[in-house]
Amino acid sequence: MLKEIQFQRGRQTIYAMDEDYEVIKSWPCHDDFFPGYNDEGEPRESLPDGTYPDVSAEITTAYGPGYGTFYITTGDPRGRDIHGGGSDLDDPFAPYQGWEGTYGCLRMQNADGEELSQMIIDSGNSCVLTVVE
Repeated sequence: MLKEIQFQRGRQTIYAMDEDYEVIKSWPCHDDFFPGYNDEGEPRESLPDGTYPDVSAEITTAYGPGYGTFYITTGDPRGRDIHGGGSDLDDPFAPYQGWEGTYGCLRMQNADGEELSQMIIDSGNSCVLTVVE
């Protein structure tokens, strides 16, 4: 059963780990972001290193093409979460839609993110996310 997910920035990979912290599965995950500023005038930056204790997930297209087919909420106060999609891509809802930057979120391929989301949901829809360099 899923206990924690860990994003290793240096490897551009996200890992699902069980209660013994053994890796169940891993997927590519990117933290590329468009330079600039958010609505509050703060510089855009990727989801910061740290621990996010109450991560939840949903499999949905409700957020539109910029977010793809799943959404994982990290609890980051600036809304930097994990999703798929990509507004400028040819088919942002495709299982493997390709890559483009975000405004600070982590991006996965839709099929991979759906698989991780389902693991989170099946584990009570709450787990810990650790982001490390």
